[in-house]
Amino acid sequence: MKTLPRILLTPLIIAAALQGLAAQPPAGSQLPPDENKCATCHGDKDLWEGDTLRLYISAESLAHDVHRRHGVNCHDCHGGDPGSLEPGGAHATDVGEGQPKLIPFRSNLAEVKRVCGNCHQDQLSQLRMGDAHNKAGKRDQQGRGTPLACGACHGVLERGELVDKTHGMRSVRDEQSPAFLDHQVRICGACHQEHLETYQQSVHGLGLSQSGLLVTAACADCHGAHGMYYNHPRNPLYPTNVAATCGKCHRFIEEKVQASVHGRGNGAGSLAERTAPGGKERRTPSCTDCHQRHDLADPKSAVFRVLLPNRCGNCHGELSEQYAMSIHGELTALGYGPGAKCSDCHGAHDILPTSDPGSRLYYDPALPASQSNRMETCLPCHPYASANFLEFDPHADYTDAQRDPVLYWVYMGLLTLLFSVFGFFGAHSALWSVRSLIQVLQHGRPKALAPGAVAYLRFGSFHRVAHTFMLISFLGLALTGLPLKYSYQDWAKVLAHLLGGFESTKIWHRVFGVFNFVCLGTYLLRMAWRLASSRRNGTSWRNVVFGPDSPVPNLRDLTDFLKMIRWFLGLGPKPTFERWSYWEKFDFWGACADVVIIGFTGLILWFPNLFCAFLPGKTLNIAKVIHSTQALLATGFVFAIHFFNTHFRPDKFPMDLSVLTGLVSEDELREERPEYLARIREKRLGQIEAAGLKEANLEYIERTRQEGKLDEVRATVPSRKGLWLIMLGGFVALAVGLSLLVGMILAGLGG
Repeated sequence: MKTLPRILLTPLIIAAALQGLAAQPPAGSQLPPDENKCATCHGDKDLWEGDTLRLYISAESLAHDVHRRHGVNCHDCHGGDPGSLEPGGAHATDVGEGQPKLIPFRSNLAEVKRVCGNCHQDQLSQLRMGDAHNKAGKRDQQGRGTPLACGACHGVLERGELVDKTHGMRSVRDEQSPAFLDHQVRICGACHQEHLETYQQSVHGLGLSQSGLLVTAACADCHGAHGMYYNHPRNPLYPTNVAATCGKCHRFIEEKVQASVHGRGNGAGSLAERTAPGGKERRTPSCTDCHQRHDLADPKSAVFRVLLPNRCGNCHGELSEQYAMSIHGELTALGYGPGAKCSDCHGAHDILPTSDPGSRLYYDPALPASQSNRMETCLPCHPYASANFLEFDPHADYTDAQRDPVLYWVYMGLLTLLFSVFGFFGAHSALWSVRSLIQVLQHGRPKALAPGAVAYLRFGSFHRVAHTFMLISFLGLALTGLPLKYSYQDWAKVLAHLLGGFESTKIWHRVFGVFNFVCLGTYLLRMAWRLASSRRNGTSWRNVVFGPDSPVPNLRDLTDFLKMIRWFLGLGPKPTFERWSYWEKFDFWGACADVVIIGFTGLILWFPNLFCAFLPGKTLNIAKVIHSTQALLATGFVFAIHFFNTHFRPDKFPMDLSVLTGLVSEDELREERPEYLARIREKRLGQIEAAGLKEANLEYIERTRQEGKLDEVRATVPSRKGLWLIMLGGFVALAVGLSLLVGMILAGLGG
């Protein structure tokens, strides 16, 4: 036999529930007080003691009783004869056929509680038809759940606690009723503790507890009171019903939703014509898709705003991924509330397709920019935006060649450069590491700087100061910029928080960027000054530009590189170098290029309105990709390749102090510039008699002698304490760089 549809069983269920209860009138007997003799005994406290004291019903307890006020008398629920003063008559179980208005006395309290359904038939039928509370009561003898008892929610409050009593029960509109707003939330929360905690932090919960709003939504306003369902079309929070449920309080917002792209067709929460790109469910969203369950933060709060793009992304997966690539998405991932969110541009409840003239993002190039809805939308954040600015694409995807071909190929070019540089110099460092380790194991390492000993000047004060400024500004840029690049990583969020959030990091990032420009400008001015003064000194400009003191690459660098490769492969001796080695020149000019490329694109992003005055808005998308990817190349190269070349190769580990102190030891010069030491030992700078130096590089010392600068390169190494302080500063810089490098690697491995 097939199961009957539930709707057909409703009359049978109600009839069974009300069986034997039809003797009382639904609205109570309306008996005058002088005809109700029950209070004669049950209202006299002196007649009761011990276990029978529970039968005493005081007049005070009935003063606000909702049933008493509406004419419901004792015998309407308990049965018996209210006009009799005799216990046998008042509690008669056999009232006889001559007393049609009387009901046999119910001595079983459980039978009394079943009488509620006689007057509250609709509520009882709703309770039994619902699938939430219809089996939430005590279990019967067969172990099956029974409907939740009325007193579980409608009892009496005593000292703030709910007691399962009916005498003294108040109207649900009474502030002392368990079903009244704040008490209702607490009573429901006794069973639904996890939902109570989230509700209390929601905009509705805070409206009740902090603002004291009587119009705020409590449990029954959204879930219903008696007919409570799970995922059922009768549930007030079923997708197609949510807008109407919320609209009871938010009427005008409901009207906006129904007129929006989310409400068109069959209405909010109904079956959609198609699935949104990247979405999984073919359904239009409704209120609870964005304002999820009890997680109802104030829509103006940073908490709600930061989570909003993820909620929109539940349906608009592709657009959400593109948004995450943008500066707006990166700021949001870092927890920055003021950054533009979906609703700031598209609207909240009145969203329309961007092709609709009523959309906030509608843009017709044929019309003046001032008449564009998009301009009006952008102006609150970009008050000086120009017409070109409107071409900026906030959902640009540099990984999609069909959608953004120019941006895609710019990104591919940068990736090619990145992998080429890391591939080439990664192999170079790996070969160097192995060959240098063999060299150290065979011949040992040169002695480092000894406190108080004589050493030789390698870097002058200008280079040391400039390097210090460049080091500080570079680390500052990395610390304040990488958290935005990797905003989806936990370590980036923690770092951004420690640095004061985006409001702080954006200022420091720009300050350090200006420092970088100053360093580059200072270097260029110094080089220009040397070139200008060469004529007065009788020095050839070629010698200034391409001479041994110049960082400009020359043919010697290619020769040194080839000798280095031969040494790596065990095919030749370890080469020596002039003042600047080929890898030092690459580092220098690479840093200059980074300052120009990253700095210029940073200026475009810093002053978008200025540059869009004469450049198309798409320039902002290109500038961001270049700025971000080139910065990744720069930081990765410095923290991995440059740190190895300078500090971590076996003959220098753990730190080369030459650029920090400006000094190198005698052993270090013997390893890299042996002819310099040979001249000092002979104490006759006009002769070179040191043996075994035929392959050595003589230029640097020879020039130093001829220019009379030999004494200028002699210096005393700082004290032990001074060296330790210098090393401490160096180790801090190394620790910061390596920590960021680890974070970058983890982000790369984790996608």
